[in-house]
Amino acid sequence: MDEKEEKICGCDKGETCTCGEQCECGENCTCHENCECKKEDSECDNQECSCQECSCHEHTHLGHCHDRGEEYLLLAKQIQADFENFRRHALEDIKEAKILGQTSVIEVFLPCLDTFKEAKKSIQDEKVLTGVEMIENKILEALSSLGVEKIQSIGEVYNPHLHDVIAVMPAEDKENDIILDQYQAGYTFKGKVIRHAKVIVVKNS
Repeated sequence: MDEKEEKICGCDKGETCTCGEQCECGENCTCHENCECKKEDSECDNQECSCQECSCHEHTHLGHCHDRGEEYLLLAKQIQADFENFRRHALEDIKEAKILGQTSVIEVFLPCLDTFKEAKKSIQDEKVLTGVEMIENKILEALSSLGVEKIQSIGEVYNPHLHDVIAVMPAEDKENDIILDQYQAGYTFKGKVIRHAKVIVVKNS
């Protein structure tokens, strides 16, 4: 019998024997048979080693794993918050763009309304005048449904945020800054002035 055969364990367990005679890493080895490094659990530094219960070295790096978990959680929350902010800003931009588009169309349409005032001055037939006024009112109602409102002027106190003064006139029976007449109508859209009313106001010396 040669020297190699003399070292074979005789306990009939073969290669699964843990008595140490067959193990390559020396006698009295206590590491698991699947561990490639053939070291004891306390000495093994191989992360893939099956002798460790946790692949991230639970016994030596548990705190590190916990910190990474918290870091990923905070990162996920930050990404979610950033996305919500982006979504909110995108919706606001869309809403603003829609209002700007509507405002542009309304501003182009306003001069057409101004022609009704001049047209009514030249109409002598009462029936025709009534028909023109009906058309004008229908148009104003349609604009009102979109948020367009006509600025009140005649008889109101001058408001620089709503009115543009184009002339002043004395009127002893009225106080200063009362609007006597309106040269051009003004309009607001969703509470914002899109065209100031051009007016004549009282100015007593």
